[in-house]
Amino acid sequence: MSVTRKIIDLFGMLEAELKKELHLSPLAPEQDLNIATGKIFRGENYLNLPYIVLDYPKLFNTKNVFAFRSMLWWGNGFSFTLHLQGDSWESRKKKIINNLESLRNQGLYICVNDTPWQYHFEKNNYILLDEFLNQNRREELHQKIFIKISSRLDITEYAEVIPVAKKTLTSLMKLIS
Repeated sequence: MSVTRKIIDLFGMLEAELKKELHLSPLAPEQDLNIATGKIFRGENYLNLPYIVLDYPKLFNTKNVFAFRSMLWWGNGFSFTLHLQGDSWESRKKKIINNLESLRNQGLYICVNDTPWQYHFEKNNYILLDEFLNQNRREELHQKIFIKISSRLDITEYAEVIPVAKKTLTSLMKLIS
């Protein structure tokens, strides 16, 4: 079995586990949020390297993004990202900004880029959330049109994908509920 097939199978198992976790979460209903099925897809060229993605739960439309994205980027490991934009962000912005402190000491990252469509962990895209909070930068979020909070996992920790993704989803659902 190829490595790609193994990752796709792993993401299929991850989707099933995230569904269970989501049903236990106090998430307020989000109109049009797809919690029935995730989407697994692969690409060949994110910054010249292939990747595999699971979006679950997901909502992508012209006015709104609400997605939990699990991604393997070859040579760079796994990431698990909550992306809110549009109505999903605006309706939760104040609560999230006020409660970011609850995410301290969890090894989470926050996107500081002006575009939500980058996933690398260079300093111009993501910084540790603790560092962001220590720099008193929460007020910057009021001007942003999106928020992305992520966790990372080294490729060598492949066996921890499901527990780390579940823990990340649970922490972030508590933040936004």
